[in-house]
Amino acid sequence: MTEPARTRRIRGISGVCRDCAAGFTGPVIGRCTNCNSPRLVWHDEIDRLTVAHLDCDAFYAAVEKRDNPELANRPVIIGGGQRGVVATACYIARTYGVHSAQPMFKARQACPDAVIISPDMAKYSAVSGQVRQLMESWTPLIQPLSIDEAFLDLSGTERLHGKCAAQSLVTLA
Repeated sequence: MTEPARTRRIRGISGVCRDCAAGFTGPVIGRCTNCNSPRLVWHDEIDRLTVAHLDCDAFYAAVEKRDNPELANRPVIIGGGQRGVVATACYIARTYGVHSAQPMFKARQACPDAVIISPDMAKYSAVSGQVRQLMESWTPLIQPLSIDEAFLDLSGTERLHGKCAAQSLVTLA
C-alpha cells in the first residue's frame, strides 16, 4: 500500500519555521523564505517526531497580561503577601532576578516597580480548559502534567491536518 500523496508531500522536510510553520528541505538557511523569521528549527528527523511537550511558561502572568494590555511592558509577579512566595513572574520581572518560589519580600526588593497580582486560580483554570480544548482539536492523545503543561501524541495527525507533527505544533502554539 502506498502513502497518500498528502503524506508523501510532508515527508522529507528537515526544518520548520516557528512563526509560520513553513517546512524546509535542503541545506540549513538562516531565515524563513516565507515570512523572513530567524526562528527556524532544524532536525534530521523533524518530519518523523510525533511526541510533543507543551508548557505554557509563565502561564499565570501571561493570562494577566492578556487580560490587561497595560501590563504588556511591565514586570508582573503573581504571588502575594509579604510572607508568601512568587507563583510565577513574567520574563521582564525575571530579568531583575525574580523567580518562582522566591520569597515575595526578596522579589519586591529585586524588582520594586513590579506589578504584584494575587493569584486567581479560577481564571487560570478556565484558561487552562481553553488551552486543553485547543490541544484536543489536534489530537485526543493528551497526557496532562499540570494546569499549563501536557504531553501530546501527534502521531497520525499529518493525515488529518496535512502537515507533519512539528508543523502542527507550531500552528497549535
